Amino acid sequence: MLKGQDIAILIKLLLKLKAKEKIEFKSIAYELYISQSEVTKSIKRLEMAKLLMRYSDDRIELHKHEFMEFLVHSVKYHFPAEINIATRGMPAAYSSPHIKKLILSEELYVWPYINGKAKGLALTPLYKTLPHALDRSPDDNFYNLISALDLIRLGGKRENIIAKELLESYVWNQ
Repeated sequence: MLKGQDIAILIKLLLKLKAKEKIEFKSIAYELYISQSEVTKSIKRLEMAKLLMRYSDDRIELHKHEFMEFLVHSVKYHFPAEINIATRGMPAAYSSPHIKKLILSEELYVWPYINGKAKGLALTPLYKTLPHALDRSPDDNFYNLISALDLIRLGGKRENIIAKELLESYVWNQ
């Protein structure tokens, strides 16, 4: 069974492959604020789910069609959005910097985070340490894609279309 951090690792791999960066589990672990052993376990789960093929530690190929199908059609069922009371945190979903330029929303969502500067409804992140990861290793592209997944998890039709277009622009454009 996949975990939320597996999806974050999959997105990080997509961005590294797109940028032609060397794949190093140690750097992925640092950037995502998870252990290196969790990255290794995650890669195995993703391979079993047929979302990637690992030829060696530094040579991985994403199965892009399956990747897109999973993100667009399955994430909201495997990792449904859980919304709680207003809290302080890091802007998420509609409130994230890139998404709020695309969609106007009166609702403000945040991933709960003690060092967060925004206030809004608490949206459970894909994995617990996601806000720490973005704070320690800022990555706008990663933030945009995770926020697009939040739109899918929250699930309005219009939002799903916008999120799908954003995801496709990263997956298919070299």
